[in-house]
Amino acid sequence: MRNVSGLQCWALQSGIPGHPLSDTTSLDTVHRLQLSLADSQWWTPRRLREHQFESLGRVAEHAWRTVPYYRTRLEAAGIRPGGVIDPERWAALPILTRREVQELSTALHSDRVPRGHGQVVSNASSGSTGMPVSVLGTTYDALICKAQTLRFHLWHEYDFERKYATIRYLPEGGATYPEGLHSQRWGDTATYPFRTGPACLLNPEASADRQLEWLRRQEPDYLMTYPSLLRSLLIESEAAGVGAPRLLKVLCTGESLPEDLPGHCQEIWGAQVIDLYSAMEVDQIAAQCPEHGNYHVQSERLLVEVLDDDGRPCRPGETGRVVVTPLFNYAMPLLRYELGDYAEVGEACACGRGLPVLRRIRGRVRNTLVTPDGRRHWPSFGTMGFRKIAPVIQSQFVQVARDRIECRLVVARPLSPAEETALLAQVSARLPWPFDLAVAYMDTLPRDAGGKFEDFRSELAT
Repeated sequence: MRNVSGLQCWALQSGIPGHPLSDTTSLDTVHRLQLSLADSQWWTPRRLREHQFESLGRVAEHAWRTVPYYRTRLEAAGIRPGGVIDPERWAALPILTRREVQELSTALHSDRVPRGHGQVVSNASSGSTGMPVSVLGTTYDALICKAQTLRFHLWHEYDFERKYATIRYLPEGGATYPEGLHSQRWGDTATYPFRTGPACLLNPEASADRQLEWLRRQEPDYLMTYPSLLRSLLIESEAAGVGAPRLLKVLCTGESLPEDLPGHCQEIWGAQVIDLYSAMEVDQIAAQCPEHGNYHVQSERLLVEVLDDDGRPCRPGETGRVVVTPLFNYAMPLLRYELGDYAEVGEACACGRGLPVLRRIRGRVRNTLVTPDGRRHWPSFGTMGFRKIAPVIQSQFVQVARDRIECRLVVARPLSPAEETALLAQVSARLPWPFDLAVAYMDTLPRDAGGKFEDFRSELAT
């Protein structure tokens, strides 16, 4: 292998019609990408930015030549083949919305994917926003993401010989209780190019007590699941007076992580919670720093912009909408794609990595609480503490009007007036406005089509 540091080896081989890989499945390729990522995480922010805009130039030129829809948009922003892309021109390119991706569909597909990018693959969202989308990608882009996944596990010092459990919904079914699904290794050799310990998987259609029984029976060292499922498991574990004694780390993904959940997991199970921010359309976006808890944007593969209401980049401490551009998706370029998420920008991380920082992932637009005076908030209700007040099994809060929030509760038994009053007092204390609170008792609180759950959502959000 040539002695080329960082992702320069990608840049040298990913031109148009470049051939990034001679073999998208070889372990040598996987190893090369790992060495690149081990180096590039320490690049300076300036060097990372230069890499991103060089990559933007290539993917934008590819889009101009092979996706007719983009030609007019790019030319209007002053972006043409052979030209220079700078931040000013890039900011002039219109935002691509989820609705446009849904409606344009195949009009965003490239008609000439470079051969070296491997096979074209398709992913479809669950439609939790009400607007399901289907996105194409390539095995090359997927391979880079797999290398970043391994880097994330290396950051957090996973012992790859231990046992890994996953509890997540499978749209195709299978992996059902009581056995689930078992494997001799954690995943494919592109992600883990070495021998690993065993893995197991459960589709959580069973009740929380059965999920906990399965987890305790499997005795894993590591668990991956949604934050809402973790919370249900912790509530069940605390109520039953049992723990998960072998568990060391819990990787959360798929939903926004409540601020109080890591502390409760440490208290009840003695396990560390780590968060990973991703989206179906672009896969991994940001991963928590092993030293400081910030979210490091995976900038070698993505350009992530956080923009305020006027379209300007947010400064550290400010919260804005997340706009992403995959740098290596040549099958269906997504140039300045607005995910519908909000995030808070952070200062440079003290760990020394040059990767940009997100301080918090706030969640979707529909997870935004708007006060009667027009301010936006992302509430946290301390739901893990509800069990100390009343036997609450599950809860969800819905803003049904500018001044009114409905508290939807699933309870083990009817609550006394004193318990209900105490619960509402705790909820009210965490709100930025004296909202009118109404309680609605439910038999169950359904999840979305992808099995995810939201503590708070607004019926006013658009």
